[in-house]
Amino acid sequence: MTSVHRLHYVVIGILVSVATASAQTTPSATNRAVPEGNMWSHGTTLNVFGGGAGTSGDSAAVAGGAFGWEVRPWFAIEGGGAWLDWGQSARAFAPSMMARVALLTARPFLPFITGGIGLYHASFNRFDSTMPNFYRGRMMGMSDLSSRIAFTDPSLIGGGGIDMFISRHWTVRPELLATVVLRDSRNFVVTTGVVRLGYHFEDHPVTR
Repeated sequence: MTSVHRLHYVVIGILVSVATASAQTTPSATNRAVPEGNMWSHGTTLNVFGGGAGTSGDSAAVAGGAFGWEVRPWFAIEGGGAWLDWGQSARAFAPSMMARVALLTARPFLPFITGGIGLYHASFNRFDSTMPNFYRGRMMGMSDLSSRIAFTDPSLIGGGGIDMFISRHWTVRPELLATVVLRDSRNFVVTTGVVRLGYHFEDHPVTR
C-alpha cells in the first residue's frame, strides 16, 4: 500500500470521527455567538480531499487539503496542496492558489467555477519507461546523473464542482479540475477528480 493510499484512509477516518462527534454535540447559545475580535470565525474554511488524476495513458491516486476564506457568499479564495502517486516511483506535489465563484448562492447546493495558479513538482526514477515525453525530453540536457530526477514548473488550473451543505458547518464538494503544466512553449495536462470534505468555522452565513 502506497503512502498516498494510507493517507486516504487516515484522513477519512479522522473526518468521520470528527463529523460524528460534531453531530452529537449541541453547542450552547454562548458558543454559537461569533466573537467580535475573532477574525477566524468569519468565512474561514478548511477541507481535505481524496480522488484520482489522469493523463494520456496513466493514472494516479490523489490526496490533499486546503485552507480558504469566503469573502462573499459567491466568492472565495483558497490555498492548498495535492500529493499525487503515479506508481513506479513517480510522485508529484502541486501547491496552488485558487479563486472560487459560485453560480448560485442559495443553500444547500452551490455550483461553482474555479481557477488559479500553482506549481507542479514531479519526480521520477531516471529509468522509468512510463515517464511522459514532456519530462523525458528535458532529462537529456540535465547534468545531474543521479537515479532520481525532479522537475518544478508553473501551472494554470481551472474547473468546477458543487458545494453541498450537509449541515450548518460541514460540506461535501465533488470537483473536477484541469491542471496545465507549462514549460517554454510546451504543456502537460493533468485532469483531477476529487471529493472534498470541508468545515466552515463560522456559525452564520457570510455577509453579502
